[in-house]
Amino acid sequence: MIVVAGPLPPPVHGAALITKRAADTLRAAGFQLAFGDTSPGDAPDRWRHHFNRARAYVRCGRTVLRHPEASILYLSLSGGYGLLYDLLVVVLARWLGKTIAFHHHSFAYLTKRNAILASIVRMAGADQFHIALCPRMATTLSELYGKHLRTVVISNLAFIDLPSVELRSYDRTFSSIGYLSNISLEKGIDRFLDLMARLRKSGSGLTARIAGPCADLEIEHYIKRRANEIGGIEYVGPVYDGAKVHFLSSIDVLVFPTRYVNEAQPVVIYEAQMGGVIVAASNRGCIANMVPEKLLLDPRASDLDGIAEQILAWEKSVADFQIALNEAERNRAALLVQRGDDARKFVDLFDAPAIR
Repeated sequence: MIVVAGPLPPPVHGAALITKRAADTLRAAGFQLAFGDTSPGDAPDRWRHHFNRARAYVRCGRTVLRHPEASILYLSLSGGYGLLYDLLVVVLARWLGKTIAFHHHSFAYLTKRNAILASIVRMAGADQFHIALCPRMATTLSELYGKHLRTVVISNLAFIDLPSVELRSYDRTFSSIGYLSNISLEKGIDRFLDLMARLRKSGSGLTARIAGPCADLEIEHYIKRRANEIGGIEYVGPVYDGAKVHFLSSIDVLVFPTRYVNEAQPVVIYEAQMGGVIVAASNRGCIANMVPEKLLLDPRASDLDGIAEQILAWEKSVADFQIALNEAERNRAALLVQRGDDARKFVDLFDAPAIR
């Protein structure tokens, strides 16, 4: 048996989605699971969020205690001070003699050494192993927290549900760009709107679609105000499941100018690419392993000149856009192979963790 500890939806965000799909993968492979959901849920304010989170970790600890027969704890690590809660779960799991599998979803503790994560690693025992999302993450983990760490690189591709992805036609004209995220300034919504304003000033006739839940009403009002000023922009609100598929099938290029410090390997990039959508994004976390170099923005998304010029070139030249679509098609074929390899690698880890 495996105890799965980590956030589960709601709310829906990258780490919660991957935790759920990782558990689904293990269950499909025949493993018995027990769940310790650490999500605070949809808390109405900051204090309720922290209260709910503490309560969720208490329930998680009880789950660990109720299943001494479980030999492995799969722990989806937090990115900030939530690591303090994770440390308590690790101490409890080690007291019960469990092997711990850490799944990393954040670069917050990889820009410099984090004392809490260092304590977690020290407490986790000799049999611990770490799932990193890309080679850069694995290398940095070893450099900051010990060359002895057993790490394996498994991308979020392993957990993308292919039936939910609708393939775009590769014989289409360029008409629309899009943005999809949990919307905030950190996630770059202002830079996306700045890009659209720049395209308008250059005479572009492209439309834009924005989707995702807003961090607060102020952000939603900001989007609507600027959309009215710029023109040709539609905010469609939160999209999930079939609505997300429909959204991705309505755009040609996804632009994700994130500045989020914890950004690791955004699932939305893979979802778009698996649907035949071209993606441009900030060079943060593992994104350099996901997006072609010519479509990488700087980490702060401060310079939009390059991507604006590229979008205008695609709009003016059908031939140039077709070349980009052909590259996207070849990338999708490679991602399909990687997805299968990573999914098998993930399951194999839990068949024989001690040798990894």
